[in-house]
Amino acid sequence: MSDSLRYKIVLWLAWLQPALIAIAICMIEFTGPGRVWRWNVPFWTLLVGYILGFLLLPFSRGLEKPSVLKWWLRFDLVITILMFVPAYFTLAGCEVKYSSYKGDYILFSRGGFLSAPHINLGVKSGLFITDLNYFPVGYLGISDYNWDIDSRTGSFELFARHNNENQIYICPTDSSLYHANRATINHRIDSLYHEFYPKEIDNMDFVMPDDFSRVVYTDSSYISYYKADDYWYSSTEIIFSTGDSNISPDSVIIRYKDSQEDRVYPKDTIPHMSPTQVEQFIRQLKGGKR
Repeated sequence: MSDSLRYKIVLWLAWLQPALIAIAICMIEFTGPGRVWRWNVPFWTLLVGYILGFLLLPFSRGLEKPSVLKWWLRFDLVITILMFVPAYFTLAGCEVKYSSYKGDYILFSRGGFLSAPHINLGVKSGLFITDLNYFPVGYLGISDYNWDIDSRTGSFELFARHNNENQIYICPTDSSLYHANRATINHRIDSLYHEFYPKEIDNMDFVMPDDFSRVVYTDSSYISYYKADDYWYSSTEIIFSTGDSNISPDSVIIRYKDSQEDRVYPKDTIPHMSPTQVEQFIRQLKGGKR
């Protein structure tokens, strides 16, 4: 048995490799969906552990080794080769791609190349980045000029492009400040709506500061309203009927999530509305005033 430095390095690395992989898996499993490690620690830990599987056997060639270590290194190389495709997808899935930084705030993406394009807004929190919000836009092409943080009002703005569509997002970074400055934020939201929609922006997504509901414009004929406790399914849809509809183009359709029947109103009674007008309109519908 060799007492050389190279033998000791091989022995240490043979123990280190499974330890690195186990540590990386624990990091990935126990951080939860709302947090990621800073500096891509799980990705680099897993990558180093995987690469060691290719290097240990060639590096130990020519050394006198006990049979257990000799067979382990051979088995390790075979398993590493067989795991190439699964490891490739695992590494792609756990890698965090950082697009842009502003102070403690970061735009990043994760989930691998097979996942839908998206951007996450996060804030540094010790060894972690805490996820604040999610935006269905690609991380490629996002720069410091595409977004802004207003620490005074606790708000975030993102101007992005995805699938040849221009998109705007406004949401809170600090819920208390966002709500306290609701008059300022409502004015900003309405100003952007009147400035861009529908001429230059294809999609607008606003978190309203009064009750944290969402108003989403997907085109000039479609407005979706989401309750604060359900951002996945719209509770109300306002559809300004087009020529392809079975209903008169002079009508507006109000569709509820839990209702079997749509409500139809004359278009001149419900004009196309700004976000604050949509919010007020939904309140009137809930109160039975319309």
